[in-house]
Amino acid sequence: MNLKSLALIATVGTLMSQTAIAQEGGLVVYNPAGDAGELIIDGFREKYPGISISAINAGVGELFTRMAAEKDNPQGDVVLCASSEAFLANPDLFEPYESPELPNFESDVVAADHSFYGCSMPLQAFIVNTNLMSEDQYPRTWADLAAPELEGKLVLANPSLSGSAYAQLAQILQLYGWDVAEKVMKNARFTTSSQSVFQDVGRGETEVGVTGEVNIKTMMDEGYPVTAIYPEDGTGLRFDASAIIAGGPNPDNAKLFLDYANSKEAHELIVSTNRRSVRKDVAPPEGLMPTSEVPTFPYDDNLAASNRDENLAKFDELFAQ
Repeated sequence: MNLKSLALIATVGTLMSQTAIAQEGGLVVYNPAGDAGELIIDGFREKYPGISISAINAGVGELFTRMAAEKDNPQGDVVLCASSEAFLANPDLFEPYESPELPNFESDVVAADHSFYGCSMPLQAFIVNTNLMSEDQYPRTWADLAAPELEGKLVLANPSLSGSAYAQLAQILQLYGWDVAEKVMKNARFTTSSQSVFQDVGRGETEVGVTGEVNIKTMMDEGYPVTAIYPEDGTGLRFDASAIIAGGPNPDNAKLFLDYANSKEAHELIVSTNRRSVRKDVAPPEGLMPTSEVPTFPYDDNLAASNRDENLAKFDELFAQ
């Protein structure tokens, strides 16, 4: 046997060994994405049964606070489908990685250093209980949420605890500034969970809320008396993303998981939960308005991220009054 053959055998053996290592052991996934995240985790578990997966399910704000606290000794490996603003505000928490799925994404939904990859496109909309409000009373713009007529009729999630709620605040600020945002706050009751917003409106506890369109579609499919209103002044074009946590305990499995989360199979699972995928080759869910027909504006996620601490401090100050 010549040296070239021996080298080839050694290389193949090394690759097989690395693959085996990457298909066993543990993996800790931080999942703020609810059912969509659980489907991806289950799909990965079926594909790689030798890997023991622990999932931590919580809101974006809670998970990113946890990751920051764990920075010197990370306990998680991957964060799945969290708001892009949170990644941009915490770039040092994540590990750059060039996934083989990279060509299937537009460049504007992937970090320049490949430290995060787009997951879904959670367009924000108003959820209205049709039993409690007539059509002529529906809010039609973000500014309408500040109208005196909505006092006590609006429910929102706390932006310090919810990534989607912070995105809602950031959109109002980008369009109208704190003058309108403060009036919206005075009209609203705030919850600690973004899930409570659409559930409260669906149950008839509150007339209006702001949430991701996926939640409204799900409530409508389940027979709740709600409808979706896309603000005429535009909903921000934004996205959720997934990433490998820098210094996590299982880096090989983290790469394997991110590759799966970026795959067409995983993104079709995302669409099955009524979320829009950001992959080029995955169609939007049936029953949702085509993205091209939704009123949108160019949302500045970098601005939202860079001003996050300042904006939340201002929110907390006003909230305490």
